Amino acid sequence: MKRKKYIGLLSLLTLLTFNGCESFLNKSPEIGLSEDDIYKNYGTIMGFLDYAYSDDVINYYDFTNYTDDKFFYGGISDEFSTTWNDSKTIDIHTGNWLKKASDAHDEIGNQGNSTIGRAYRGIRIVNRIIANIDRVSLSGDERNKVLGQSYFYRAWFYFQLITRYGGMPKLDKVFVGNGDEDIPRMTYHESHDWMMEDIEKALELLPDYWDENNVGRPDKMAALGFRAMAQLYDASPLMQNDLTKTVVMPYDKERAAKAAQYSEAAIHYLNYEQSGAAPHQRRLMTAEEYSHIFYFNRGNGLPYATPEAVWYCRKAIDGERNTCIRRLWLPSFLETLSGVDAAACYLPTQNMANMYEKKGADGNYYPITDSRSGYYLQYPFTDRDPRFYNNIRVPGQQCGDNAGAPLYMTMFKDGQGYTGIISNPFSNKRGQTGYICNKFIWPEAQMLSSMLQPFKQYFFITNYIRVSQLYLDYAEASLEATGSAAARVEGCSLSAEEALNIIRNRVGVTNVVSDIVADPEKFRETLRRERTVELMFECHRWNDIRRWMIAHELFKDTHPIKGLLATPNNVGPGLEVTTLPANSTDPNIAKLTYTYSEIDVTPEVRVFDMRNYWYPFTISDVASLKNLVQNPGW
Repeated sequence: MKRKKYIGLLSLLTLLTFNGCESFLNKSPEIGLSEDDIYKNYGTIMGFLDYAYSDDVINYYDFTNYTDDKFFYGGISDEFSTTWNDSKTIDIHTGNWLKKASDAHDEIGNQGNSTIGRAYRGIRIVNRIIANIDRVSLSGDERNKVLGQSYFYRAWFYFQLITRYGGMPKLDKVFVGNGDEDIPRMTYHESHDWMMEDIEKALELLPDYWDENNVGRPDKMAALGFRAMAQLYDASPLMQNDLTKTVVMPYDKERAAKAAQYSEAAIHYLNYEQSGAAPHQRRLMTAEEYSHIFYFNRGNGLPYATPEAVWYCRKAIDGERNTCIRRLWLPSFLETLSGVDAAACYLPTQNMANMYEKKGADGNYYPITDSRSGYYLQYPFTDRDPRFYNNIRVPGQQCGDNAGAPLYMTMFKDGQGYTGIISNPFSNKRGQTGYICNKFIWPEAQMLSSMLQPFKQYFFITNYIRVSQLYLDYAEASLEATGSAAARVEGCSLSAEEALNIIRNRVGVTNVVSDIVADPEKFRETLRRERTVELMFECHRWNDIRRWMIAHELFKDTHPIKGLLATPNNVGPGLEVTTLPANSTDPNIAKLTYTYSEIDVTPEVRVFDMRNYWYPFTISDVASLKNLVQNPGW
């Protein structure tokens, strides 16, 4: 009986390769060349390779990358509350992820513009290039550049699959549809080890740097950072599970030690081996430059590059072109969109606000749960980690201006922003947290003036790996390999404590205090909190809480997502502010004082069981592929 083909797991690779869709084969949509012409010369094969980059390396902040154009990967975890009533993010929060192949989805599904669908498509493209490289007349340098990128991309796309599914089959060839695609899964470690072979090949072949016209392609620095990141994942608790169970596991110490050594190699290259001729020198940016890690002047420097970007999406985003900032992070009182577009917004949670440490009376920074911090809820924004002010806007804060008049953040009780979410029929069933995102937004980027010029001043990009992550990966790997914050892995120049303090000191936060350093459990909490704060809203948190196997604990309560309710307490007859300001430009907002309370954001649901640590394969995949082992619990 003829095997029925589905656009799913491995059959997706079959349908769109040599025995598949003729239109895809005969005309390359990105360069308009026939199959034979793709392999004509260096320029044509690079054009085909760039299709994998431009279409399949997902740009998390560009809403046009998704089938559901209001989906945001960073909104799945506990970082954000979702305001749009019909957001596909809410589907993920239900925990019911088992889908048919016909169900397209931006994260759990495996079709179209989903991360998984893109990964399959990208692997298919680079496998064709690797298989056909000898058809092209290339110089040695050209061949190295094509193959180096191909191995890097195949590893990157495969990494997207195994971080979601766990162990996968070895996808090392172009499948032709004669049953060769129905092959068994490997364990995560086996999949990782095969993927690392590609990363090592990429390291051998990729250049130290690209010229100005090619900055943004993966280079040796990107491969070193990726290798360290992938090895840390391989050492993490979730990845110690096989295909038959999902239980809480400890770190693998030997794999963690290797991750520390790979981090050492990446940082050594960063600090001592980068070529002086490189147009994009990487470095840890200063505290004064911190905000410009995330957005940068459109007219300055190389295209789409900041010094802290190790591996990033060159396709820069600006608000004029696609309103990404407005759709993701600005509620309706700060922009001119209406209806469902005004409703689509992701609001930072109190869960995240509580991650930022506070400076105590002795000048040291402590977690707010430590009595030495002096944290008091009625003064929640005093002496916090400087990254708090960079990343989050709070009720009553001035945030830009409108035609010269100060503009205020009115997400306080009965303020314009607060009531705007309630009154909009597309968001009135959702919760709000009292905060809005500030990390990627330059001060002039607000739309009340109905002018696009403020959005034209800067670009921002998706960073997959940046320099600070190299140190954070190093610290975590070192701690878990040695069991001590102060010990160093063999061949490494930094301990976990030293690596973490470099990132803290960069923004003006003091070293981790000695009693926390001496306690491995407390130091682990500090390290994870530091990683969350430094990489907040950069699409790492969801993967981190899964690989650490803490998501089921974070989401065990009925209402795990928290917000901050700021209630004005000096408004009324005879008071300094006689009536509550009616709009966000009212100067009386600057006079308001508040009483604060933490609240449950009751519309926000997070159903997360042990089975949710791995994504399920679709019903159609399981039905059509006899060797496919479904993930536990599905």
